This record gives sequence, structure tokens and C-alpha cells, in this order.
Amino acid sequence: MELDALALLREGLPDTAAPRRRIVVVGAGMAGLTAALLLKEAGHDVTVLEGQNRLGGRILTHRDFAGDMYGEFGAMRFPLQHPMAQWLIQEKFGLDTRPFPMYDEDTFIYLQGKGVRRRDFQADSFAFDLTPDEASRTPHDLLRHTVQPLVDVMEQEDEGKAWHRLLDEYDKYTLLGYLKERGLGDGALAMLGPLFNLEGRYHFSLVEWFSHYYEDVFGQLVYITDGADSLPRAFEPYLMDDIRFGAQVHAVDQSDTDVRVHYRAGRRSYEVVADECIVTVPFASLRHMEIGGLDPDKWYAIRNTYYGRAHKLFMQFSERWWESSYGITHGLTVTDLAIRNIVYPPAGQDTRFRKGVMIASYCWEQDSMPYTPLAGEECVAQALEDLTKIHPEARDTFEHGVYKDWALDWFACGIGPLFRAYEMSESFYDDVIRPVNRVWFANDACDRRHRRWVEGALKAAVKNAYAIHSGMRDEMPWRD
Repeated sequence: MELDALALLREGLPDTAAPRRRIVVVGAGMAGLTAALLLKEAGHDVTVLEGQNRLGGRILTHRDFAGDMYGEFGAMRFPLQHPMAQWLIQEKFGLDTRPFPMYDEDTFIYLQGKGVRRRDFQADSFAFDLTPDEASRTPHDLLRHTVQPLVDVMEQEDEGKAWHRLLDEYDKYTLLGYLKERGLGDGALAMLGPLFNLEGRYHFSLVEWFSHYYEDVFGQLVYITDGADSLPRAFEPYLMDDIRFGAQVHAVDQSDTDVRVHYRAGRRSYEVVADECIVTVPFASLRHMEIGGLDPDKWYAIRNTYYGRAHKLFMQFSERWWESSYGITHGLTVTDLAIRNIVYPPAGQDTRFRKGVMIASYCWEQDSMPYTPLAGEECVAQALEDLTKIHPEARDTFEHGVYKDWALDWFACGIGPLFRAYEMSESFYDDVIRPVNRVWFANDACDRRHRRWVEGALKAAVKNAYAIHSGMRDEMPWRD
């Protein structure tokens, strides 16, 4: 059964003869907020338990900069290709947005100790051991040529059939395994890795990476002018009285007649009794939660849903020298230094002043790990050393730095879920998304096409809300 999740989000849950339910939602990220709002508007009694004192989950806007500047530790840009997120932002809540372009030829590529403007990059100016065929193509063309068989699948069949054919034929591959099987040498991999941010993805699912590549998910992006946290906060007028903050859930018991959710707030313990419970917190955090009635296959899926690590390190400078000295207003500089990626965000600037903020280091997976053992001040100092190799102006204009490692966040357990080979097409995915009796699961791990994006959390929330509302306990109307 295919659901039109966007229509349900827009129009609300349909009228039904099913009884109204008491529902506890664990977590007030985007999935929890969306499920709670849909169910409340359909007439159900909803309670949301949130362990932190804020809404949004991995939407986290840091505002401790001068003036009105801010930095997005979490979600900072929203693809126009994601209709559910865009409907909430643009239509439901009417939030002002502006373009967040990711490509600027004025940005840099800094590899092997030297930097060039992106527009001037030539592979033969660097020490890459390329075959004649690899050297004859631009990096973009080389990557496209290598994944062309997958592109052909998508372009020769309708989207639904093509998607399932991709899963059937290519889910066995990691990205690295596929690229090597297609004949790319180590020199080409060493070049393409930093240029396209592939190194942190090499050992994960080819199909998941390709779906984002083919969709060109970074091609058309917008940011919310007043900060990404404006999106979860837009739910406040509808749900604030139904949310209990500081409620750290530690156990869920279920029986044939009800579900009991146990949480701590301060030094006291509490219990909420309901008909259904929707768990929207990361699967990794469930390893510390006692949930009764789950079968071994469900626990296997919970244990083996992998959460990637990543960090962002913001710096504030007395001048936006990247604009005045380099003509850079947006985009990404890629490096093989420890900082790896530098982002020049159009979001979060206060144009009344010359000061500015940038992401001096944005790293994923193994690239993030060297920073984890460092104290916050040492992280900033090390990143500044790398940054000045590309932008010497940074040293004398630096004012303030702040670092967020999502792997150390108790409530996030990482930047988000990543599929590995064989996990998208086999029973593992079904075990990830399915409910068990009165306990339901909705977060960005519970969507196959948009993991780690707000869109995935929204889709999972809508599908679970619809199933509960319609009394579909033993059916799975949400498998894409």
C-alpha cells in the first residue's frame, strides 16, 4: 500500500470510525512534533515527553555570537526537492527563506599542501596516480561515468520500478566496493574522495549515497532566515501545553490493553499510561531504555542501525574577509587537512556589521574522530591553524570559536543513521520500521530515501500517525 504522505501532512488524517486514542510520543524532534500535531488535530489525546529543554532534536541553532549572528549545529539547509519539509516551512508556517547555494567557483580546493580556486583545479597539477582514461576526464565526468549504470536504471524505467531495481541489483555494494569493481584506481579514489566528500561514505551503502547524488539533493537549497530552530518552534502554539520538557524516558512497558511510559524529571519518577506509544528518539539511545515486548528481530534492528558521527566548528571573525578579499559569499572549500571542509554560510550573518561567522571545520565519520579527544578550546586552536594555511586573514581577525560533536550528544547519538550494504533491501529494513504491539517507531532512520534529512523524519511520522489513527496495527502501509 502506498500512502500520499504529503497529502496527509497537508490535509490531516482522514475521518475514521476507529476510536480516539491516548498516545505518548517520546521525543520532540521533527518526527515527534509532526506525529503529535497530526494526531492531536485528529482528536486524539497526545502527550509528548522530551528529555531536553528545547524542541527540534538535531535542529540546533547556536546564537551565542555577536549581534544577531547564529550558527546551525544541525540542519542548516533544506532541499527544494523535499516537498514535505518545504510545505511546512513555506505554507503551513510561512517562514521566510533565502537560497543557500553550495557551489562557488571562488572557493578553494586545498590538497597535498597547495590550494587553488575551484575553477582552476587541474588533476595533473597534483600527485594523483591516474590511468590515462581517468586523467582524460574531469573529476565530475569521471564520477558520473563510473556510476552511469545506476543512472541508466533510473532513466530507463519509471521511478518506482527503477528504485526497486536499484535495491535488488546494487544493495550488496558499499560505495567503495562498487567504485573499485568499476575499475577506479587508488589514485582516482584519493582524488574523488576529498573533492566530493566521499571518504566518509566509502564503507556505507552505494544505493543510499547514489539516491542523494542522483536527486542532486544539494543542488537547490534554502535556509530559514531567522534560523532553522524557527521550524520546530513554529509548533509551539499548537503543542506547547502537551509537551513535558526534562522528561527522560527510561522504560516502556506494554500489555494487551495499554502501554506505560516511565520517565524521570529532576529526582522524581513518573508514569504515563496510554493506548499507544510512538518512539521517535534515535535507535542508538534505545540501547539504554527498557522496552518490554520487543522480539529478537526488532532488537537486532535497533542494535545494528548505525549512527554516523560528525562535528561542526564555527568561528566568529572581526571581518567577513572571505567576501572582501576573496569574493566568496557561499559554498564549500574542500581540503585534506584535519578540518576537511570549510563552509561559508549565507545564513547567520548580521550584515549591519563587518563581523561574520563561518564553519571552519565540518567533518564526517573518520574525519571527525581526531577532534573528539580534544577539549573544546584545543579543537578551535587546531582548526584555526589549518584554516590559516588557506586564509591567512583568519589569524588576526579571529574572535571566538565553538565546537559541537554530535557523537557526544546523549540525545542524538550521532549526526544521523547511515545504511550499510544489504540493509536497504532485505528484512533488516522491515524490522527497523515495523511497530511491535503498542510501541511504534518514527524517526529519520525509519525512511529509506531521506535518512538524516528532515524529510525522512516527517515521512516516518506521517505514516505512523496514519497507521495508529486508522487502527492498522498489524499492517505496514509505509514500506516504500
